[in-house]
Amino acid sequence: MKKVLFEPAMFNAIHALELSLKAALLTKTEEAWKTHNIGGQFGMYFRKDIGDKNCRRINVILSKYNLPRYPSEKALEPEEVEKDISFIEEFIEHQIFTFI
Repeated sequence: MKKVLFEPAMFNAIHALELSLKAALLTKTEEAWKTHNIGGQFGMYFRKDIGDKNCRRINVILSKYNLPRYPSEKALEPEEVEKDISFIEEFIEHQIFTFI
């Protein structure tokens, strides 16, 4: 397979997830967050709605924030990036929009 950097797409997807989580949180609380990893806060308010499995998946994806932000010689695995981006897309489209 041709060596391709998937970092920009992954970074944009993670950022979209982060901002959508913050938008959903604003419907429940007026707090503002100055952190990228807000999975814990999101889980406090929405775990019953989305389940433990999705909360864990969100936290794992958010923990990758710095990996695609600074592309390097160590490329991300295309299959992993595809799975993460697909999850993010589906989650925003089918879950987040029900909260905001």
